[in-house]
Amino acid sequence: MTINGIWEWANQMAQRVPPEVLRGKTLSIDGHIWLYESVKGSEAHHSTCAHPYLVTFFNRIQHLKELKIVPIVVFDNVYKHHEVFTDQSSFRGRKRRSGRDRWGETVDWIEQWVNNTRQLLYSLGVTSFCGCGDGEAQCARLEELGLTAGCITTDFDYFLYGGKNLYRFDFGANSIRAHDVTHLSMGRMVIDRKVSRCHLIVAAILLGCDYYESGVRGVGIATVFEILHEFAAEDGAEFHPHVVLDRFASYVRGEIPARSSDGERKLSFRRKNYRLDSSFPNGHNIGTAIQMYQQPPVFDAIPSRAIPKSSAIDMRKVEEMFMRMCKWTPERMQKELRTSQRRAKVHANLVSQTRIPEFFAASRKRPIVEPCDTLDDYISANNSWIEKKRKSSERLIKIESPPRKRSRRIELFVATTHPSDIIELGDSE
Repeated sequence: MTINGIWEWANQMAQRVPPEVLRGKTLSIDGHIWLYESVKGSEAHHSTCAHPYLVTFFNRIQHLKELKIVPIVVFDNVYKHHEVFTDQSSFRGRKRRSGRDRWGETVDWIEQWVNNTRQLLYSLGVTSFCGCGDGEAQCARLEELGLTAGCITTDFDYFLYGGKNLYRFDFGANSIRAHDVTHLSMGRMVIDRKVSRCHLIVAAILLGCDYYESGVRGVGIATVFEILHEFAAEDGAEFHPHVVLDRFASYVRGEIPARSSDGERKLSFRRKNYRLDSSFPNGHNIGTAIQMYQQPPVFDAIPSRAIPKSSAIDMRKVEEMFMRMCKWTPERMQKELRTSQRRAKVHANLVSQTRIPEFFAASRKRPIVEPCDTLDDYISANNSWIEKKRKSSERLIKIESPPRKRSRRIELFVATTHPSDIIELGDSE
């Protein structure tokens, strides 16, 4: 799970990049996301494979190696003997992400899947290990240490843990086509939207996230940024997320008097019924959620036992595993390897080229989208766009409605008789 509705906002800043620009880079991978996607993909295609996750990891790792990308796979902690499991309340959200609630299975079942996958990755010469808690928090720590250049995941929570660069790969059936990698960076969010990591943590609490699922009723993605604009620091200084939540809750409850300088937007928060809990935001759940995002349990280095030896690539063991667990034949394995070799040759000859629109940019007298310098401008522009869309829809309805037929008024002129026009015929004598 990620922050409810956040990708609708984040996709506006995402950029498509050719996969060739990632050659030679080391990227971490959120292993649990791939496990989840493999299960959903198997259900969608009605696959009869006993262990579809092994096929998913094998194909995707081969794709990344063809692009000369060095992967490091990180899983959530699934071992119950780990010290993090001693605090069940603080770890509740991570257990759901790891599969207990999402897949309807137990942690023991997920633990076996992780062990099988790690065995496969070790045979492929790929580094993999389980973090102390959330795998994405560990991926963010690896980037902070300079060991990776980003993370391959679809979970926006990566930024809440301190990550800087997120990559979404569109793994096709046969190959990774040009511009099938989406890049989203924290730096772009700071520059374009003036939104920092602390802003995102506040948004996660208000909208609902892994560690605080309920969120605040009545708060949507647009309202969140209005709240941040009114109650967060305007000078870009660092702040604690709890401070913003406390300001918002106190103002809504009327504990802080309204000022003459308060705008209509800020005053509207008092009129809305957000149904805040009496303990909000001082409850244990919110404090734990903020702490898990700001100070997650992580390793400060890659465990030495997780790094395979230089000669650890053993395709014979890989073939034996697929024959035993996925019912593959030797011919199927050889076919997959030949296909991978052909793709690797194609990718080796590809050169990242600039597209024609980047040389000859289209020019307009009036820009379609005007850049917004501040968060207030962004919210105002968004409201203006909604109003224009509403008026456009009303105008379209008028145009599409069939015109009314004009009724022609026909005047009937009835000749009236005059007494002088009447000729009486009488009997002649």
